[in-house]
Amino acid sequence: MCDNPVVCHDARMPIADRYLAEDESLVYVTRQHWTTLVNEFLALCVIAVAAGALVWWLPTDEDWGKYTSFGVLAVGAIFACYFWLVPLLQWRSTMYILTTKRLHKRSGFLSKSGRSIPLSRVNDVSFRANLWERIMRYGTLNVQSASEQGVMTLRHVPDPEGLKAEIYRAVDALGGGGGTGRPPAH
Repeated sequence: MCDNPVVCHDARMPIADRYLAEDESLVYVTRQHWTTLVNEFLALCVIAVAAGALVWWLPTDEDWGKYTSFGVLAVGAIFACYFWLVPLLQWRSTMYILTTKRLHKRSGFLSKSGRSIPLSRVNDVSFRANLWERIMRYGTLNVQSASEQGVMTLRHVPDPEGLKAEIYRAVDALGGGGGTGRPPAH
């Protein structure tokens, strides 16, 4: 596990340990920035307000009114699960992991997907953050590798410049950067 809380963005992620080989250790682990879930939270609020307004508007003195209210609440719960709970679980399961030998991107809670790049194959790391992303302290990181798959894009990365620096430090520590702070040119 990552022992240095300055290096490790979220040291409470022991789940990242399962991606480690015997001869590597965890350098940095993080999830996507919390702002990824803002739209989903707003959708949850709209669903709750709409369901509440419909229940309030429906007559309750009629026999069918009570059942219709339960139906509206059930449909609201289904919509809340689809538009809020599923994206929350996807956010929770998306992790960016940097080890002493590889960079991992893992996502998915029912169907999983992942990609790893050996640090020895990293050619370039770049980031971009517009004004809003800079204010909120997140951005997009593009890691170019010397492989067939080319670029790995990490979206909504908290402190993308910090992760970029950590990747370059790990590449240098691996012996590939020649102490320049950058991966070797191929």
